[in-house]
Amino acid sequence: MRYTRITIVLLFCFTAMFMISAQAENLQTKVIDGKEFYIYKVKPSEGFYVLSKKFGISQEEIIRYNPAAKSGLKRGQLLMIPTNKTIAGQKAGSGIESTFEHTIVRGESLYSISKMYKVTIQSIIDLNPGSERGIKAGATLKIPQRYKKTASKEKPKTSKTTPTQSPQATTAQKSTQPVTDNQPAVAADDSGSEYVFHTIGEGETLFSISKKYEIDIETILKLNPGISPNHLRKGSVIRLTPNTKEMNVTIQPTQLYTEYKVRKKETLYSISKKFGTTVEEIKNCNPNIKKIKQGDIIYIPAGIEYNTMTAENPITSAEINNIYNKLYKSDKKGVINVAVILPFMLSQERPDMKASLYTEYYQGFLMAVDSLKRQGASINVYAYDSEESDATVQHILAEPQMKEMDLIIAPDNDNHIKMIADFGLINDINVVNTFSLKNEEVTHNAKVFQTNIPHSYLYAEAIDRFIRYLGNRKVVFLSYSTEVNDKKDFITSLKEELSRARIPYSEIQFDNDLNLLNQDSILNGQSGIVFVPTSAKKKMLSLIINPIETLKERREDLDIALFGYPEWLTQVPEYLNEFYKLNTYLYSRFYANPFDEDTKSFHKRFLYWYNKDLINASPQYAFLGFDTGIYFLTSIRAYGKNFANQKLTKSNDRIQTDFDFQRINNWSGFINKSFYFINLAPDYTIKKIRE
Repeated sequence: MRYTRITIVLLFCFTAMFMISAQAENLQTKVIDGKEFYIYKVKPSEGFYVLSKKFGISQEEIIRYNPAAKSGLKRGQLLMIPTNKTIAGQKAGSGIESTFEHTIVRGESLYSISKMYKVTIQSIIDLNPGSERGIKAGATLKIPQRYKKTASKEKPKTSKTTPTQSPQATTAQKSTQPVTDNQPAVAADDSGSEYVFHTIGEGETLFSISKKYEIDIETILKLNPGISPNHLRKGSVIRLTPNTKEMNVTIQPTQLYTEYKVRKKETLYSISKKFGTTVEEIKNCNPNIKKIKQGDIIYIPAGIEYNTMTAENPITSAEINNIYNKLYKSDKKGVINVAVILPFMLSQERPDMKASLYTEYYQGFLMAVDSLKRQGASINVYAYDSEESDATVQHILAEPQMKEMDLIIAPDNDNHIKMIADFGLINDINVVNTFSLKNEEVTHNAKVFQTNIPHSYLYAEAIDRFIRYLGNRKVVFLSYSTEVNDKKDFITSLKEELSRARIPYSEIQFDNDLNLLNQDSILNGQSGIVFVPTSAKKKMLSLIINPIETLKERREDLDIALFGYPEWLTQVPEYLNEFYKLNTYLYSRFYANPFDEDTKSFHKRFLYWYNKDLINASPQYAFLGFDTGIYFLTSIRAYGKNFANQKLTKSNDRIQTDFDFQRINNWSGFINKSFYFINLAPDYTIKKIRE
C-alpha cells in the first residue's frame, strides 16, 4: 500500500512538472473567436504522449484544432494548443459566455441599459462595483447573460474537418459566474422570443459568428438591422437565437512570407541566421529551389496567420451583400402611401385643445405633401381618427390598404403606439412616434422612429455642448431655497461632468431676495461668469433676472452669460430684451425663430391655406407636421421605405425641428438626437446653434 501511494505521488509530480515547464516556456498566445491558444512548435522526438502530459489535454483534443496532425507530428510543426482558460470554458458545456460587455454611450443610464437587456440594475452593479455611483460614456460594463437554453430534439450539428495542407510558396498569401437575483432568467421580448447577446471581438465576421452559434447569416441580419454586413464594429453588441452547442472549428494556419533578393556570396544558412529562421523552413517556402545565386528571388517565412475554418467554404462579401440587399431592398414604387392615425375626435361637437393641436399637425403635414407634389412626387395620404379607442385603432389596422403603407404617423397613446409598432414590424412599415417621450417601443422595434430625443440623451448632449461653449467661464448655480428643484437630474449630471472636466463651479442659495453684489468671494478674480438656475419655473426666472442685470451694470469687468431651459421659450416674448442683454443660452428639441424668413413665409402660407393663424403652443404643431412630412417623404421618395438601411440622411435645415436619427442598439429603432442650443446674443440676434 505504501509503495502504491509513493507511485501515485511520483506520477502526480511528473504531470505537474510538465505543466510547469509548459508555462515556463512563455509561449506566444493568440485569441481566436473568443478562445485562447498557445502557438507551439513541435520539438525533436516529441509525440502526442509528451504534449498531452505537457499541456494536460488529450491527443483527440490536439487533433481537433490541428487536423494536419492526424497523420502524425513532425519536427518544427506549429500547433494550436488550447490554454487552461479555453479548456475551462469548454467544460462549462454551453458555448455561451455567462457575461458580455456593453460599451456605454453618452446619455445611457443603468436603468436604460438594464431595460435594453432585460436584467436588473442590481445584477449590473454586482458585476461592476462602483457603477452605482455613476457611469461614463466610453467605459464598458459587464452584463449578465440572461439566456434560457431550450431543449432541442435535433442532434447537435458538427462540422467535418479535413487535414490541413502544408503551406507552399506558390499559394502562400500575406495577409464570473452568472449573477442570480429575482429577475427572470430569460431575456425575452414581448412575443416571448429568447436571445443571447454577443459582443463583437477583434477580427470577427458574420461568418465566424454564424458558425460559432450555429445560426445562419440571414437570421443574424434580420435580428440586427443596425449592423453593417461586412464591417462589424468591435465592441458592438448583437442579439442572436443560437443553438446551445458551439460548433467544432478548425484552426487553419497560413504561412506568411516576404520576398528577398539574394546578395553576393550569401547562402541559405547565412540568410536563415539573418532572418532568425532555419534552412529547412526557407526550403519549405521554396520547394523547387536547390541552389541559390546572387539575384535570385526567394521567399522568407514571416510568421503564421491563423484563421477559423469549417468544412463549408466561408461566405463571400458579395454573397453577404446580396442577402442584406434582399432583406432591405430599396423598393422604390413611385407612389408613397402614408397613414396618419391621430385622435382628431371628430365625433365631438367642439374638439378640445389636444384634438385641435393634432388637426394643426395634420394640416402642416399636408403642406409638406403639397410641397413635394409640386416637385413631382406621387403621394397618397390616408387620415384616420383614432378616437382614443383601442378598438378603433385595431379596426383601422385591419383595413386591407394598411399593409400597403410606407409610413404610419402614430398618436401619443402608449398602447396605440405599441399596436401600430407591432403592425409595422410585421408588415415592414415605418412608424413615426412624434408625440410620446416615454414610450419604449423604439428600444426594441427596428421600424420605430422617435422624433423627440429622450430626456437622458437630451441632458447628456446639452451638457456636452454646455461644456464646449460655456466651459471657459466660472459656473455659478443659483438655488432658490423654497422653490422645488425641478431640474435636479440635469443639475446633478452637469456638476459631475464639470468636475470631470475640472471646470470650477460655485452655488449661491437665496430666499426671496438675490443679491449678487455681495458675492465677492465667488465673483472676484473671474473674467467670465455663467449663471445656471436650478429650476426652470417662471418664478425662479422672475427672481434672478433683475439681480443679474444689476450685476452686469455694476461689474463691467465681468463677461456674464445666463443659461436656461426649454420651458423658457414661452417666456421669450416677455423677457426678450433681458435675454439679449444677458447673453442667454437655452437648449431645446425644437425652435422656430420668429424673425427667420422661412418662419414668416410658413405663417403666411398657413394663413392662406386655412384662413387662421397657428395655435400658440410650444412646439407649434403645424411646423412639427411640416418638418416631419418633408423629412420622411423625401427620404422614402429617394431610397424607398427601407431608406434607413439604404442611406440615413441628416437634416439641418428644417424650420422648427432638425433630424439626426440614430439607433440605440443594433436591433432597436431610431431616436432623433438633434436639438438646438439657442443663443439670444447682446447684438440682438438669435442664433440656432446646430451641430
